[in-house]
Amino acid sequence: MITEIIISALLLFSPAKKQTNFVVGETVATDSIHWTSVADVDKSISKNIKKDKVKDDKMIMVDFYTDWCGWCKKLDNITYRDPEVIDLMNKYFYAIKFDAEQNTVVDFAGITYNFKANGNRGTHEFALAMGSRPGAGIGYPTISFIDPMGKKVAVEAGYKDPAQMKLTLIYYGEGHYKTQTFAAFQVDYKKNQLSD
Repeated sequence: MITEIIISALLLFSPAKKQTNFVVGETVATDSIHWTSVADVDKSISKNIKKDKVKDDKMIMVDFYTDWCGWCKKLDNITYRDPEVIDLMNKYFYAIKFDAEQNTVVDFAGITYNFKANGNRGTHEFALAMGSRPGAGIGYPTISFIDPMGKKVAVEAGYKDPAQMKLTLIYYGEGHYKTQTFAAFQVDYKKNQLSD
């Protein structure tokens, strides 16, 4: 516990090796993950909805973060730099980084979302809609998985180390979530790794 607090403090107060501004409407690549914008992904979703058919079956993964979140910085500095995580994200997902406190208008899957002020801070409605679990609010980091039609599939709250993230990306990216629970998938995956 003390180690986690120290690591969080170091990540929070240490300068980032590389900072990137994530702006709605721009496609941004950092490290080797091909980060894209909500606007660019929305174009694909809008086509799918209009045709009522999925042309591109890549899922959407949204990383909801804030600039003050130490665990978000750890996710960026450790997990998102892992080569296997990078490969899986680029293979299976349109990856979006979304500042949950940004004050911009966002259109996604036919719905317009705005910033919702609350005291000195606030939360974007897109983060609340796509990053909240039933009966709960949103914490940071939160990763949401969304299907090609713009429907939320799952919300994963909290930091994931590279090994945890790899399993999560395979589970959603390869569609295992459609046929089995994560716990069952994890057991099967470990069995397959041992037999290889």
